[in-house]
Amino acid sequence: MTSMLFLAALAHGQPFPTHHPPVPSAGIASENGPGTLWVNPANLAYDPDFRYALFMTELPANEPIAGSLGPTSVAATVGIGGASLGLSNLLRPDGEGGARSDWTAGYATSIALPERIAFGLALNWTFADGEDPNYLAYDAGLSWRPLPWFGVSGVAQNVGSPDPLGLAVPKSGAGIALRPFGRAAVLGLDYAHYFYAQPGVSGADEDHLSAVLRLRPVEGLYLRANTEALADLDGITPLSVGLGLEVYLDGFGVLVHGSHDLVDLVGETVMVGSDEPGESLIRDGRRVPALELDQAPPYQRGRGLFSESGPTWLDVLERLRRSEDDDEVRGIAIELDGVGLSSARARELRERIVAFEAAGKPVLVYLTGAPGNLDVYVASAASRIVLHPAADVDLTGLSVELQHLRGLLDKVGVQPQYVKRAEYKSAPESFTETEPTPANLEMTNALVDDLFAELVRSIAQGRHVDETEVRGWIDAGPHDADHALEIGLVDELAYPDEVERKLSDLHGQQVHPEDLLQQPQPHSPWEDPQQIAVIYVEGGIVSGRSSPGGLFSGRTTGSDSVVKALARARQDQQIRAVVLRVDSPGGSSFASDEIWRAVERVQEKGKPVVVSMGGVAASGGYYVSAGADAIWAEPNTITGSIGVFSGKFATRELQERLGVNTVSVTRGRNADLYSGTRPWDDVQRAKMQSLVDHTYEQFKSRVAEGRHLTPEEVERIARGRVWSGEDAKEVKLVDELGGMQDAIADARKRAGIPARRKVGLV
Repeated sequence: MTSMLFLAALAHGQPFPTHHPPVPSAGIASENGPGTLWVNPANLAYDPDFRYALFMTELPANEPIAGSLGPTSVAATVGIGGASLGLSNLLRPDGEGGARSDWTAGYATSIALPERIAFGLALNWTFADGEDPNYLAYDAGLSWRPLPWFGVSGVAQNVGSPDPLGLAVPKSGAGIALRPFGRAAVLGLDYAHYFYAQPGVSGADEDHLSAVLRLRPVEGLYLRANTEALADLDGITPLSVGLGLEVYLDGFGVLVHGSHDLVDLVGETVMVGSDEPGESLIRDGRRVPALELDQAPPYQRGRGLFSESGPTWLDVLERLRRSEDDDEVRGIAIELDGVGLSSARARELRERIVAFEAAGKPVLVYLTGAPGNLDVYVASAASRIVLHPAADVDLTGLSVELQHLRGLLDKVGVQPQYVKRAEYKSAPESFTETEPTPANLEMTNALVDDLFAELVRSIAQGRHVDETEVRGWIDAGPHDADHALEIGLVDELAYPDEVERKLSDLHGQQVHPEDLLQQPQPHSPWEDPQQIAVIYVEGGIVSGRSSPGGLFSGRTTGSDSVVKALARARQDQQIRAVVLRVDSPGGSSFASDEIWRAVERVQEKGKPVVVSMGGVAASGGYYVSAGADAIWAEPNTITGSIGVFSGKFATRELQERLGVNTVSVTRGRNADLYSGTRPWDDVQRAKMQSLVDHTYEQFKSRVAEGRHLTPEEVERIARGRVWSGEDAKEVKLVDELGGMQDAIADARKRAGIPARRKVGLV
């Protein structure tokens, strides 16, 4: 958190009625500063950020302490995640011209309840000086912030206090907060009742009314005014009024607050502490975040003991987007070191660089390791490409190898038994054919043409050269560092320790890059963002639960896991829309249909579902997407493959060669249909073909319904054919070209979330 310094003058006409230090407060319902522990513990639930503060206060009194003005309070607090610890000391007159010192240790915790309700409880242990007994007292608070501009709270303090001197008088209070213009204007109105009339304490109960107005004319500057009055049968008697000024300069804040009571007594408070990040009256726009990527960030955070932590892919994209909009940021530096992004994710990162450049914020990309096609593709959008002097640039073009195992299977005596729909469904061909079919070659060539054209076109646009020149670079690749510099593929060569100087040269002044992923993120304690659920379908689609994969297996998406996630999104009233991120080559048709139905149920609840396709969203990956309200894909996404296949391997001949004799005892004509020993007979093959045909027709019907196409239109673009995202848009399999953040923006719009409202991604 950013540090700040408060200087305040504070005066009270009443005796010090509580062990709570006299911290500057914005009101029971509106307080969210470091002193929340002593104002209303319930409000801690609204602010999970790290907070700390040190308060020093000298209060007025009729009886001085050894020549000083009066009682002195010193207090410290630290809090995070809805809990807070505090320690305070009160030095006060002992009635004999001397002083006594009391210490109080406090702990508060809070919980967030549904509907923006919060409850908090604080325990305060007071260790009294001299012969006075130590004691424990409780505070409890309840707050409700149903709207970003309105809140109401109630609090009880010093409950159970046995202090016979009246220094911890029980108190109850209530308050409301009004924020008609957000942070620009906050009004806190409080009522408090002090229980003086109790055994051992002289005096009558008192009712106090108070108000605090905090104005923010510009970012980093706050004006404060407060007043307090005594309310009784005789009417309203003013007790004190005050004015204050707060100024924040790059996280350093100063508050000057003057307050006078009826006898013009004045006190002073000094607080050193923390505040929300991002407050500064003067912004010089000198920040340059840095992003280092040496592997592709995961879509989802792992939950296992040895799972990866750290930022997700969406975290990276969102932090980049916020930096684009931050006036304090003047550019960014990105280091790519063998990241291994899919083509679609590379496109998403590249589009963020394009957005930076369009905002007038230059980007420097540093390539190290062995940068390949997609590293150059991403970097080409930047103002400056810097390459490690020992690195080679593997810009060599695209290659797809179609491997066929039929000859090997024949030699070892294994019979591939497969049926499919239709001619472009090429996955079984690796086992059933000795070479690619004409349909497969046609489809593969068209796909590679599209992906290669996107690669060449983007690099040419980014490097401001003709596409013919880029093709020449590719045909001449790979390139050593010196040659890459000579032909204009990169702009400069530099070792890692020289990159900061290159970055400063780019910006025309000395800059010190800051880790983008370590920078604090803004948080509003006054409103829960309108939530959009982002649910991932990643890897093969299977029945059951999702698995992160292991040493010998990849990640799989289980239909049970996705259906449960979609059900939670459907039932949660805080979630307004769903974005389904699909990066899957497909899998089980049954599991895919389960997910398709769960998507439909979310829509039946009136919540839009928008699909964002990653690198691959084909076969079952397209099945689960087909019913969405909108489908977004990148131009280089691989999608489609609306087709079905099924099969097995029959190993009877291999077993015979190895001397293995398998005898089957069956009941039922097709009991051994799925046997790994016996091949199908004609009846069984026809039965399997019938099952595949039925699933294929069901798949097409889902597409026709979701995409608003006729069965004939679907058949023309189905047949198992794979499409690039760009071509898929042409044939109406996708709606728009763009990445995950584009899909989120679309979901926001479809859900009717106002542009000014913040959106939380869950």
